[in-house]
Amino acid sequence: MKAAIVCIVMVIPKQAFADPATETLTPFLDAITTCVKNRSPTLAVIGVEPDQKTLSAEEAEEVRLAVEARLQATGRVRLTPASDVVRMKALRETTIGMTASEAETQIRTAFDGDATVFIIKPERFNSSVSFLLQAFDRSANCKVNSNAIVVPVRTGPQVSSIDAIMDGSVRSLLQSGFKLKEVEVCPFVAEGGHSNCSAALTDRLLITFDKEARSASRILSGSPLEVRRAAPGTTCGVRPGVVSTRGKFSRDRENAYWMEIVFQRDGAEIAPTGRRRIGIDGLGCDPKARPFLDYIAATSQADRSRLNVLPSASSFSKGQRVEVRIESKARQNIYCWIVAPDETAFVALPVRGNSASAAILNPGESRRYPRDYGLDEIVASQPSENLFSCFGIEGGLPPELHKRWLSVAPASDAEPQLLEPKDVLDLLEKIRSTPGLTEATTSLVVR
Repeated sequence: MKAAIVCIVMVIPKQAFADPATETLTPFLDAITTCVKNRSPTLAVIGVEPDQKTLSAEEAEEVRLAVEARLQATGRVRLTPASDVVRMKALRETTIGMTASEAETQIRTAFDGDATVFIIKPERFNSSVSFLLQAFDRSANCKVNSNAIVVPVRTGPQVSSIDAIMDGSVRSLLQSGFKLKEVEVCPFVAEGGHSNCSAALTDRLLITFDKEARSASRILSGSPLEVRRAAPGTTCGVRPGVVSTRGKFSRDRENAYWMEIVFQRDGAEIAPTGRRRIGIDGLGCDPKARPFLDYIAATSQADRSRLNVLPSASSFSKGQRVEVRIESKARQNIYCWIVAPDETAFVALPVRGNSASAAILNPGESRRYPRDYGLDEIVASQPSENLFSCFGIEGGLPPELHKRWLSVAPASDAEPQLLEPKDVLDLLEKIRSTPGLTEATTSLVVR
């Protein structure tokens, strides 16, 4: 590898953002996974008892949505739209001409989850609510209770519920006068950088459209709705006749948070929400907008007890040799790339045709890149700030991802290919979704 390639390297490493609100759910989710024997269970959050007097209907819905958001933010579960289940139950009781068995079949189709979650014993304390979660498996033979959970409740004209805005925007879209058959949900954009709240908001909008796709009226009328999520960095909203979404997330100088959604079809805007102030409590994300390299480091699945990377110097001068020490504390395959501030990247490891670069690292083993991999030395040639980022996983990436990674990796007799931002974002999302993955990042600064 040539010096010019790597000398575009990094920023200062950040600690991964940890949300205490989602961490409190860990024992509860551990118990559920044991109960249903599924590491990624599907849950339906039913909400509070309808006859309780502690919360208003609006507050109860806000608490339910906050619970859904926190559960989803853990990355350990899938959610089924419980509100649709309730609506279909009501439909069974009021529909004329539909047999009970047919209605029950519809209900089972709408809810095929592993467990049902109820919110019990709510207690109101001014602007917050304390409660327990209680889950039952399908057969009701296994019951799991959570520890006490507290969520803030903020209602009123100044701060709007995220889900209320999304539900309202979808209703406006449906009332705009045309049949909605297909929706492409584009990723939310954070003003001023990258924030993982963008992904959280995108997920919430997908849930909203999923509820519509599985609604009783669509099922009974035979009007399917196809909902697609556009891959990060890809061109979105250009397919003729297809409705696409444009979402924006921002924070102002007073630390107020804002959201805006616009629907588009064939270049025309449909049913925009306008800029609306929102409360992000319970969204389970870090709202801070960061430069791209900071964002990658801050959101990485870092675990130094398994994998660590260290540059040979805090910064490098022109003509100085650049090296990075890769330390493994577990048996794992290593994949590394060098990411630039403009969101492009080069694959660094492994190298095609170089067996040493593909070797598995064992516990307690470390190697210096590039020297210990039999690669050419890298000499700093010009000022730059890039990120050296590695992924560690036992057994390697899934075959398709592994093949894709190697297709752009350097070869013994060829330089690596430049990955464009859309490819970097898409690869990052897919690799991070691989179970058992560990990440490590460090800055490579040339002054």
